[in-house]
Amino acid sequence: LNRPIRKVKRIMFNIQDLILRVPNMMSAKDCKLLINYHKKYEKKPELEHCPDANTGIDTYSSFKCITLPGHSNVHTIVHKKTKVMIEKWLDHLKKFKAFHLPLLSKKLNCSHKYRLLKYEPGAKIHPHTDFADYVYASCTFNLNDKYTGGVFKFWNGQHKVTLKKGEGMIWPADCFWVHEVSPIKTGVRYSTNCFIMSLDNDLSDQVKNQIHSEAAIR
Repeated sequence: LNRPIRKVKRIMFNIQDLILRVPNMMSAKDCKLLINYHKKYEKKPELEHCPDANTGIDTYSSFKCITLPGHSNVHTIVHKKTKVMIEKWLDHLKKFKAFHLPLLSKKLNCSHKYRLLKYEPGAKIHPHTDFADYVYASCTFNLNDKYTGGVFKFWNGQHKVTLKKGEGMIWPADCFWVHEVSPIKTGVRYSTNCFIMSLDNDLSDQVKNQIHSEAAIR
C-alpha cells in the first residue's frame, strides 16, 4: 500500500547551543581590580584536583586558585555579574521551547565558590566535568587577553571557545559536559568562575556547612 508520508516536526539543536557567551560582562575596571586582587594574595594559592574525564584518575590542575572571601568587594562584583549571567541564560534557553525553565529557575539559587584563577605558561586544566550533587551550571568570566593558548575545549576538543577580555560564559553542569582549558603558551591568563547550585530545603545542614563562599542568587 502506498501510504502518504507524514512529516513530523522535530526540535533540532546542537548541544553546544546551550552554552551562552556574553561579551563585555566585566568592565576593564572590574577586570583590573580582580587581577590585582589575585596578584596581592597569590602567594597562598589553592591546588585543586578532580577526576580526569577520560581516565577517571584523580588529577591536580596546574592553575593557581584563590577563593574570594564573602562580603568582600571582589566577591560582590563577581556575584552581581553571575546573577546577570543566570538571568540571561534562562532567557536564552526560552527560545528552544524544550526545557522546564520554571523549575530550573528555582534551582539556580546559590553560587558556590567564587574563585580567581591564574594560568601561567604551561598551566591548564584536564578534561573534567563540574558534575556534583545540587550543581546545575557553571559560569566563568575571562579577565584579560594578553596570552596565547588557554582555549576552552568541550567534549575533548570537539567544540572550542576562545573567550575575550570581559566575556562571560555559562553552561550546564553534569556528566555530559566534559571541558578543559588548553595549556597557556605565552603570557598569563586570568579568569574567575563559580558553580551554580540549589540550596533546597532537603539539603542537609551538614552539606550546607561544607559550602564555602556561597551567596544567594535570588
